[in-house]
Amino acid sequence: MSLVVVNTAPSRAATPAWRVRLSHEWRGESWPPGDGTVFQRAPWLTPLYAAIAAREPQVAPLVVRLEDGDGVPALQLPLLLRPLGRRIALEFADLGMTDFNMPLLGPAAPADARAARGAWAALRRALPPHDLVRFTKMPVTLAGRPNPLALLPGVRPCAVNGNLVVMTGDWTAFHFGLERTVRKELERSWRVFEKTPGARLRTVTDSGEARHVLTTMGTLQRARMAGIGQPFTLDDPVTADFYRRLMAGLGDHAILTVLEAEDELVSALLGVRDGETFVMIRLAHAADAWRKVSPGRLLIHKTLEMLHGQGLRRFDFSVGNYAYKRRFGPTRTPLVDYCEARTLSGLVPVLRAEAGARLRRHPKTHARVRRLLGKPPSREED
Repeated sequence: MSLVVVNTAPSRAATPAWRVRLSHEWRGESWPPGDGTVFQRAPWLTPLYAAIAAREPQVAPLVVRLEDGDGVPALQLPLLLRPLGRRIALEFADLGMTDFNMPLLGPAAPADARAARGAWAALRRALPPHDLVRFTKMPVTLAGRPNPLALLPGVRPCAVNGNLVVMTGDWTAFHFGLERTVRKELERSWRVFEKTPGARLRTVTDSGEARHVLTTMGTLQRARMAGIGQPFTLDDPVTADFYRRLMAGLGDHAILTVLEAEDELVSALLGVRDGETFVMIRLAHAADAWRKVSPGRLLIHKTLEMLHGQGLRRFDFSVGNYAYKRRFGPTRTPLVDYCEARTLSGLVPVLRAEAGARLRRHPKTHARVRRLLGKPPSREED
């Protein structure tokens, strides 16, 4: 069911009127066909909303669409109303699965801070009751256009960032542009791997087989996380259901590559494609005997080579600054968060987020506080 709310701004020529449309269900269309990341498009959102509906009925979808006074599309926000104890949080459709959150930008999207504030005020008046707004992992710009939510006062740096590799030349130029020790290690690993009986790189194209590979990936990732004393969360019901549903788009949207040898899955890489961009979202690899060929890094390298040959030029290693990503020389792309209390109850998590952001500006103190709280050290800079 959809609700149309018309917000007419005061009669000042410089202040536009906005029309807000709210829908409490996702209908599968990307409106408008504008600028956004792969995570704002129907092939990603359709399985995500379906998994949430099937597994988390207490979480309510909310698709918000903003038009200017002439009906020209401005923004589409794929959101959720999620209970957090006694509070209701307004968040992007994420639940830990989406790497980059932002509106899909239409032709009338606000392009400066003043217009962004006016649009956000109109949206706030139309939204259903909630205690806090929590928008995280938002790109600052996209395709040369500003993200209007990143222009709001109170936006703060996110704890994570993107990691983007743009290849402007041929594959050889990229490969030989890697740090020499990294390049030589990848070459050595491939020579060793190729000598193994049954060694091969391939792309999984059957959705049934892909779901089987996902199960194996989960087993490998769970064992690895247990080995380093970290929790494994990718097997919770919503996440597992979402990844299974995502496999319906295998080949067109989702890309799953594997290294196999001796009848064993050595490593697997799952990513999503949007035009010339490939975003890596999940990587798993066997340990022990395969450690000598660095199977995760090797699969990334060979997958990039294959996709470059198919015309892709932008490769995002997603959020997190792990050592294996840094070896490929990505450029860190900034992300921002926006938190706002709408009730007194919502003030506590907003203040907590602000304190966390301030603490992260002082890494040594941040690490000391984590130890005092009994939290494991961050693995981001391993």
